[in-house]
Amino acid sequence: MSEGTYTLFKEDVALTTVREESDEAEPNDVDTVPIPPSVDPYDLQLDSGRAAKARVADYESLDYDTCYNVPYKQELKKRTKFTYWQLNVMRWVTVGIIGAVTGLVAFTISITMRSLSKLKYTQFKYVVSETVPMGLPVLSLFVLIGFNALYGLISAILTALEPVASGSGVPEIKCYLNGVKVPGVTKLTAFFVKSVGLVFSTAAGFLVGQEGPLVYIGAVIGSGISQFQVWLPIPKRLKRTLKLSIPYDYFRSDREKRDFISSGAAAGVAAAFGAPIGGTLFSLEEGSSFWNQSLTWRTLFCSFCATFVYNFFKSVRDHDVGFIGKPGVVNFGVYDSNQQLWKAYHLIIFIIMGAIGGLIGALFNSLNTRIAIYRSRFLLKRPQKQWWRAFEAFVIVMATTLLAFFCCMFLSTCVPDQPVSGGVTGEFTDVEYLQDSTIQKYFCPPSANNGSQKYHNDIATIIYNPSEISIAQLYHLEKEYTLTSLGITFLLYYLLVCWTLGVAVPSGLFVPGIFVGALYGRFFVAIFQQNNIPFLSKIVTEIYPGTYALIGSAAFLGGVMRMTISLTVILIETTQQISYGLPIMITLVVAKWVGDLFNDGIYHIGIHLKKIPFLDEKPPEELDGLLAEDVMSEHISFLYPITRVGSVYQLLKSTHHSAYPVVTPLDDFVHPTSNVSDKHTPALYGKSKPAPEELSLDHPHLPKRYQRRTVRGAAVQAQPLYRRTTFKPRNAKGGENQPMSAELNDESGLNFAYPIPSSGKELQTNKVKEEKPLILHGFILRSQLLTLLKYRVFFSDEDQPEGQLELTHKQMRGDYPRYAKVSDLTDDMMNEEKNMLMDITLYMNPCPYTISNQAPLPQVFTLFRTMGLRHLPVVKASGVLVGIITRHDLAHEKLMGILKGKQRIAF
Repeated sequence: MSEGTYTLFKEDVALTTVREESDEAEPNDVDTVPIPPSVDPYDLQLDSGRAAKARVADYESLDYDTCYNVPYKQELKKRTKFTYWQLNVMRWVTVGIIGAVTGLVAFTISITMRSLSKLKYTQFKYVVSETVPMGLPVLSLFVLIGFNALYGLISAILTALEPVASGSGVPEIKCYLNGVKVPGVTKLTAFFVKSVGLVFSTAAGFLVGQEGPLVYIGAVIGSGISQFQVWLPIPKRLKRTLKLSIPYDYFRSDREKRDFISSGAAAGVAAAFGAPIGGTLFSLEEGSSFWNQSLTWRTLFCSFCATFVYNFFKSVRDHDVGFIGKPGVVNFGVYDSNQQLWKAYHLIIFIIMGAIGGLIGALFNSLNTRIAIYRSRFLLKRPQKQWWRAFEAFVIVMATTLLAFFCCMFLSTCVPDQPVSGGVTGEFTDVEYLQDSTIQKYFCPPSANNGSQKYHNDIATIIYNPSEISIAQLYHLEKEYTLTSLGITFLLYYLLVCWTLGVAVPSGLFVPGIFVGALYGRFFVAIFQQNNIPFLSKIVTEIYPGTYALIGSAAFLGGVMRMTISLTVILIETTQQISYGLPIMITLVVAKWVGDLFNDGIYHIGIHLKKIPFLDEKPPEELDGLLAEDVMSEHISFLYPITRVGSVYQLLKSTHHSAYPVVTPLDDFVHPTSNVSDKHTPALYGKSKPAPEELSLDHPHLPKRYQRRTVRGAAVQAQPLYRRTTFKPRNAKGGENQPMSAELNDESGLNFAYPIPSSGKELQTNKVKEEKPLILHGFILRSQLLTLLKYRVFFSDEDQPEGQLELTHKQMRGDYPRYAKVSDLTDDMMNEEKNMLMDITLYMNPCPYTISNQAPLPQVFTLFRTMGLRHLPVVKASGVLVGIITRHDLAHEKLMGILKGKQRIAF
């Protein structure tokens, strides 16, 4: 027999080599999981080239569905009304702690970033003041190059050591909340690298924001605190980690963790903008795929806690302890209500700005997509790709520094100082590193007209300030910028932000997008301010010019991100001007509609480029004609209720499925292709939903009933179980029937022995399926099988199934989320016990969701996504299992390939 080929008996397990999802991915594998040399299920509908492109990366799903097995039911019986009250209280306490920690981390990041920026700009100002009188202002450039290179390299090197910390992290959290397990996304090391790298990336002059990484940081805090346990990294040579745990494990499940991550993400937005309501709506609109009313209240409470803690520590820093009316990390100032902000007929102008914003936003997404594709082709395929990404980050920060300096020195305009309104002067001049002024006078004469008039550099004022200061100036400066300076700065920032987005440093898009949009809005109004266009100039310029900057920000962000409700509330909360609600909402909706004509939002594009099987709210309408049987995988790896330990071990080694259906063959009188009605089918076989206790005890095909008791001698309530013998009895000496033993790697050619080819070619026929239809009884997870092997839950041929060790629900989830791996089980250990029997009926989920093979795709999609499923069995009316649908089967690329294949066949 060739290497890698083995034989299993039908009585123990029948299996194929199709890969769907993997539980064996190493925690550090971020981008892809190796795919074994087996036939891809996409090849059933797609050509091999298209299939290879569709499955560049392979991600597994999370278990959001509850497994109602016997240990879980026993756990539920132990719970009292007080237990549920305690769980509810603990959920509120936990989200409060998550919000407080997120606010504290946000404050620490903000104050550290401002200190580093203060150091850089203080030295820069000093060198400028010394070199300009000497006629050598270019020497000050080396100060910026030195600081930005140092800060940028620190951020890039840290990110190279932990690549999952690059970018904003919002797409990864969005996918996690959708049910996709992105490897390493909630690691403790990623949290620290994201936090420290964010400080240095913002201080380095990258055109990035803090709000995206703060969303990620809040989500990781929510993931970690809710589990009451942490794994401390240990040097790899020791091949182990140190686990610190508090014995409170009620929230250690994917379903509970999901809700706490949603609350943490909202707290990140709340701390960034001082917008708790906007943060809650952001988590609802852009983050979570599963929501409920109780989660709304807890998430809002978490967001308020984050805002309160951030403001409290900010008041301590400002020596005004207890005053918590200050905004969050990002502050755009407050609009003056005495100004003429807008009139009703200006909504027409705002609609036009929204349409233009949708166009430039769609162009931005298209350019960024091409840059990302270039990165994947020419950088990510190189050896030591993380260091090439770090080099790209260095190139970008140097390009940003040089272009900004030369624009300020050679393309700027020195304009008279202008008064400001709103919250700029009163809110920002008290910041230590901007005590003198937020107006920068680089390379401009100090005064004119005997010192009565002072000048400042308009481009330098925009560039050489923190982003939130520059945005506030664009929102609140009463007089206009020069049209040329606004156009140059807009074009420069538009291209640099597009290039920077996706670089291997922690980075956010909110603030850079608001910045670019504000430049677009001021450029729009400057066209009418500085050019006397009949009728239009008077209408456009009769209201406050800062209004157009705010509307421009909404238009550009709407065109790039395609967000509506949450972004509207965030902008209202940050500007504290409720009257802007309707204009912002209209602008965002128009920008989204126009942008959707050309491409998707930037987050969805990033998810698509990473080949993550993200499920939208509903499938495209052109796929409504597909049925469940069109998209399901027909080749199934399955288990029988009682199985040889050696067969289970080989199954786990040879396949990478995350769950396996538990089945038995239908009786011989049922033909595989016959249309059997439910009344002719035994209830246990035909339906998986009813509990075994509900079955008729006098049914002729009802399997034998067993009563289970623990082997530890403790008196427990017996659990009624119904089993079906999955091995053929044979007459032994003495006339007694004994099970047939399963000899692994047996080449004797016995009946029902199916080899697994090592050549990678799929078996052309599924004889088990053709000879005997399979009746579904439940599903058992890969992690559950590994736990059973770890605790040696099996029995010998001489014993009865009740002699098998029973595990509690706490033991079953004790290793969450780092369950045992097949590699932890050696061949020698398994060979000693390969002939033992394992009864998995106690631990399988006896009531999985199922769907008819004739169900339309929208119904399949809705059930799968709404219930947060990992696997969806497809059955006929008689209860015969005919296929399984996983997340990868519902991926957009595969569905479109199936549709095109059916269209070609029809043509």
